[in-house]
Amino acid sequence: MATGVTPPPSRIGLIAGAGQFPIQLSREAARQGTSVVAFGIQGWVDPGLASAVAVYEEVTIGQFQFLIERLKAHGISQAVMAGKVTKEVLFDSQARLDNEMYQLLAQAQDASVASLLGLVAKRLAREGIALLDSSTFLQSSLCPVGVLTRRPPTDAEQADIQVGVPVARALAAFDVGQTVVVKKKVVVALEALEGTDATIQRAGSVAGRNFVVIKMASPNQDRRFDLPIVGKDTLELLSRTGGTCLAVEAGTTLLLERDLLVPIADRFGLCLVGLPCEVSTR
Repeated sequence: MATGVTPPPSRIGLIAGAGQFPIQLSREAARQGTSVVAFGIQGWVDPGLASAVAVYEEVTIGQFQFLIERLKAHGISQAVMAGKVTKEVLFDSQARLDNEMYQLLAQAQDASVASLLGLVAKRLAREGIALLDSSTFLQSSLCPVGVLTRRPPTDAEQADIQVGVPVARALAAFDVGQTVVVKKKVVVALEALEGTDATIQRAGSVAGRNFVVIKMASPNQDRRFDLPIVGKDTLELLSRTGGTCLAVEAGTTLLLERDLLVPIADRFGLCLVGLPCEVSTR
């Protein structure tokens, strides 16, 4: 009897950048009975990924035709992208671009990563390879709405969240970054090329302690790419640099190793809160 639930695919390809996201996704995919064939981006991928997947190969960034060939050689018809590859690769004069990647960059007229990745997805689709939602296998790790920690936001933190959310949404909509840091209703740092962690560090050096971090997805977020992610390293950095509260978009932000994150936040006295997509922080 049909249940209406789509079973997980038996086999997927994983195009993996930096961080723990590809490893967590691979482990959860395996737990759900899916074999993962991973292609780690050389110079970015965590070496630990190799032991978490059924098949592991490395590819060089910019060699897109080779990646297509390897995906097809393994009979991959569905793939997922996971892990960080920052915008700086667009400015890397040392990157060896094959003709496929060169043409895609030429077509991405606004020079944004979102535009480029959209073209990558279309090109893969022409080869019979569908890119899946990057939260595939990790739906239970998506942040829920509400306060996750023992401590809710203070009135001052709530006010900073109200200031930061529209700014973070606008920032994400322009494909600049996802993170805004606010203190006493003043925006003190915006994420750009440097990434979230560097933005938090800069905020601590500029504003001192007791600031709030807001992380939002684009209003038109393509769920195949660049979902906001929070891991234990971010919480530890937040505590070290003087942050007190992290507000993220519920339903879109992935909480890696979610069962560990809340105890870590509680230990540091942090507030972690998930905001609804149509944000109302009260």
